[in-house]
Amino acid sequence: MLKSLRYSGVPSNRLDRDRVLAAALELLDADGLEALSMRRLSSALGVQNGATYWHFRSKQALLEAMADALIAGVAAGGPPVAELARRLRRALLSRRDGALLFSGRFFPLPNALAYGEAMIAALRAGGLGAREAAWAADTVTYHVIGHVIEEQMAASQPDPAAAAGRLTTAVDPARHPNLAAALPHVAAPHPEEHFEFGLRIVLAGIGAA
Repeated sequence: MLKSLRYSGVPSNRLDRDRVLAAALELLDADGLEALSMRRLSSALGVQNGATYWHFRSKQALLEAMADALIAGVAAGGPPVAELARRLRRALLSRRDGALLFSGRFFPLPNALAYGEAMIAALRAGGLGAREAAWAADTVTYHVIGHVIEEQMAASQPDPAAAAGRLTTAVDPARHPNLAAALPHVAAPHPEEHFEFGLRIVLAGIGAA
């Protein structure tokens, strides 16, 4: 879709919000969050610079909408906490730099509100009060975001083996005996089992509290 938009010369009066948002998400996949700009988006859509501001008043507003689009459907059906966390992880992994996009915004938009409602509802149903449920929801969400940031960062490395080799070389078994013993389990990328292990610890801690 993005390739066709880049060369189609779409008139600005034929743009709509969904079209701009879809193009922005494709640019995110193609070039990453750091390279995304309103100027590049206008160029990709084949419109004059500034035409996109009819639909998003600022780059921040666009990024918020992109982050909200990323988690569409995550809260559908009001699943339990663990499944919400897994759905959020999959949603963030579905786009390049998805976790960075999500973590850098405050966006009380429909999908974000639905996620917050579903997470807090599930935690309150488990016996937590309103404050504990809100703080526990943050804790679960931070685990997901942090893990996905590490996953996506590792995936973006041009030579993961070289990065692992640097760590192996830096660890001195005499000075870091415990780190040396755990070394096969330290280097990224971490598998899904690593995420699940952390999620179990977080949920067990919430249950104990």
